[in-house]
Amino acid sequence: AFTGIGTQSLMQNLRTLTIEENNATIWADGGFLWIAWAFSVTLGSLLAAIGAFLYVKTKAAFSWLTAIGVLGAVFAMVMVWSRFYNATLFGIGGTLILIAFFALVWVWMKKYATLAMPEKIAGSFKLIGYLFWINTSWFLCGETAKMHLKAFAGQSPPVPIEIMVFLLLGWLFVLIGEYSEMRVTKTRSETEIRENLLQRSDRGFSRPVIRTGNP
Repeated sequence: AFTGIGTQSLMQNLRTLTIEENNATIWADGGFLWIAWAFSVTLGSLLAAIGAFLYVKTKAAFSWLTAIGVLGAVFAMVMVWSRFYNATLFGIGGTLILIAFFALVWVWMKKYATLAMPEKIAGSFKLIGYLFWINTSWFLCGETAKMHLKAFAGQSPPVPIEIMVFLLLGWLFVLIGEYSEMRVTKTRSETEIRENLLQRSDRGFSRPVIRTGNP
C-alpha cells in the first residue's frame, strides 16, 4: 500500500517540480520518505518470503540469512557501488544470464519427460514465463545501453513499454504454471488418501463364513 500511494505522490512531484522544489517537500531526495519508498518493495518482498518460509516450517536461520543476504545485496547495489556505466560488467552479466537461461531450458526438458500430462501443462506455462523474462533482460539491456552510447546522444529517453509488457506476461505465466502445479499436487494427494482409505476398508472387511454339513 505504501509503495502504491508513495509512487503516486512522488511521481506527481517529479512530473511537475524541479528537483530543488521537490527537495523542499516531504519527498526530499535522500530524505526518510524517499529512502523508505525506494526500499519498500525490497522490504515487503522479504517479509513475504520470510513469512512463507516460516509457514512451511523452514529453519529460521535459513529465512533470516536469506533476508540479510538479499537486503545486503540490494543495499550494496544502490548505496555503495559506483553508478558509472560499465559495458564490460553488463556484457559479462548478460552472458551469464543467457547461460543460466539455456541451462534452465535443459533442466526443464529433462524434467518434462518424467512428468504426467497435467504436470507437463503446468511446466509449459512456466517455460513460457521464462521466455518472456529472458526477452525482458534483452530489451532492458538495449534500452539502458542507448542512454550511454554516443551514437544516441541527444535523443529522447526511451519509453520501454515492451519491458513492462514482457515482465507482466512473464509473471502471469509463471503464476499460472505454479498454480496449476499446486492443483495437480493437491488432486494427486486427495486421490492417494482415498485409495489408502479404500485399501484399509478392504483389509478390515471380513466376509461371513458359510458353514455346510452338520455342526
